[in-house]
Amino acid sequence: MYTYLSEEYLPPLFGYLAERYAKIEEVPNYKDERTGYEKLLAVLEQARADTYYPELFDKVGYLLIQINKGHFFSNGNKRLALVATTVFLDINGKHLKALSKEEYRSLLGRLFPEYKDWSDFPDFSSTDFATYHLSIIIADSGTFGIVHDDLKMRVKAFFTEATE
Repeated sequence: MYTYLSEEYLPPLFGYLAERYAKIEEVPNYKDERTGYEKLLAVLEQARADTYYPELFDKVGYLLIQINKGHFFSNGNKRLALVATTVFLDINGKHLKALSKEEYRSLLGRLFPEYKDWSDFPDFSSTDFATYHLSIIIADSGTFGIVHDDLKMRVKAFFTEATE
């Protein structure tokens, strides 16, 4: 029913991250960090579990949250989570809608009213803006008092509304 991320997808993902972000900050050699790499593979495998994650957006939320909050690697976990999730959506025929930054801010603000820091950067597209803030919200969800099951439901709601 769904196409899943597997180990064969990882070298291009890692290459993209290195190419795009190495000028900004250190990008780890993900494959050399064996413990993190094995944990990442386990998350990719667990996403296939229809018993726990029956719908596409359940799987998307699981991938994004687990990779983001898992801190499998020395750096770049949030970025890896976003890129992996974006690829997973893409290979399943979904992508983020072309909403404006304000529309994404409104959607995220409704789903995560605890979050108030809507920083913007000149080179952010509207989807960069949305995924950046979603990533920060997930990483800091404990600070906002958002329990794990509630976080999963809100992330699922975001992707349900924000993709086509």
